[in-house]
Amino acid sequence: MARLIVRNVGPIKDVDIELRKVNVFMGPQGCGKSTLAKIISFCSWLEKDSDATMKAETGGLVSLMMKFHRMEGYFQDESELAYIGDDVAFFYHFPEPFPLNWKSDDFAPSHFRQDEFIFHKAQRSVNPKVIYIPAERNFVSVVPNLQKYAEQDDSLQSFVNDWFVAKKAYTEKQPLKIEMLGIEYYYSSKTDSDIVVMAGQKIRLSQSSSGFQSVVPLMALLSYLSSTIYEENKPFSPAENEQMREILSRVSSEAKDGMEQKLIDRIKGFLQGKVYTHTQFVVEEPEQNLFPNTQCQLMYHLLSCLNHGKAHRAVITTHSPYILYALNNCLLANIVREEFLKEENAELNINCLDVVIAPGDVGVWEIENGSMKTYGEESANSTIQDKDGLIRQNYFNSVMGDVMRDFNNLLMYKD
Repeated sequence: MARLIVRNVGPIKDVDIELRKVNVFMGPQGCGKSTLAKIISFCSWLEKDSDATMKAETGGLVSLMMKFHRMEGYFQDESELAYIGDDVAFFYHFPEPFPLNWKSDDFAPSHFRQDEFIFHKAQRSVNPKVIYIPAERNFVSVVPNLQKYAEQDDSLQSFVNDWFVAKKAYTEKQPLKIEMLGIEYYYSSKTDSDIVVMAGQKIRLSQSSSGFQSVVPLMALLSYLSSTIYEENKPFSPAENEQMREILSRVSSEAKDGMEQKLIDRIKGFLQGKVYTHTQFVVEEPEQNLFPNTQCQLMYHLLSCLNHGKAHRAVITTHSPYILYALNNCLLANIVREEFLKEENAELNINCLDVVIAPGDVGVWEIENGSMKTYGEESANSTIQDKDGLIRQNYFNSVMGDVMRDFNNLLMYKD
């Protein structure tokens, strides 16, 4: 997928990881989970090959990232960043030679500025839709007239814009069904309001529980950006592709100067990227305001969205062991699925059997003192997974270790 190297950025001291389909960051408050999530989100956006390079001319790409993700003060003179993705390679304050697994012959330079370098492949292979779903997502459920607020070019405003587009896909006749909570959601264009239906009763989302206010925007965006937009925006047909190539070739041959040719090349890139190849989800604290069992059900649903026909990817930051329990179940289900299916009349009640994911597609990291926690003799930046890809049992034991130790010690004084 991609390689990410981050050194001395905010609380992150030294991280060098290979990103996978699903990437989960665990750790205490302020350890750097969101820092990594924001960097991955921005670098994924660079894969879209939009006008990032032109915007960077005014202050640089890192400056653009700091403004968009509210990361002022995170980058210092000693900060280093390297991202090597499908179609883009980006380096900031990074010493040469660049990482050895980077095949520079595949890339062409497109932007140089001081210690900032970006390279693109000539032929694009991906065009992701990037969505950053923040921990503060509840506010879109309760703050009235959000569209009337002054627009800010940052991640929160981008999230608001995506929410307003996504929610209009759910109407009273075709609502979003959230079975884990036993509710339905739809947007009423007549009253410009978000409606939750529970046991036949309708209430405004703004008047519902905090759990509903957190999960509805998350579920709506997961569903819309994993399937609906790919049904609405069909790829160009072969005939349309051929016709566009002929038109652009004719226009290109008549270009009067280099500036016109550059504009034609940009139009080609725009047409090539018209249809998204996949969605890059970045989700902060999916467990927010949810009961433990619901957290598990939400994780199963999130993984089912990632498996919805496209090569979707996800970055998840979490404090919840229940999110990891659910993910671990899906990893184990993948390992034993074939054996399970051999059993005749198998009727075990297993919720995650249809939401399996290969261990090689998952990376679960625990951040400790600015780096990834290691176990035993393993190398730095290793995951907290064992040789089978499952989350280590001793990690789960440590989650409740201190609490249960106190409980057992107190039991000695109970009559």
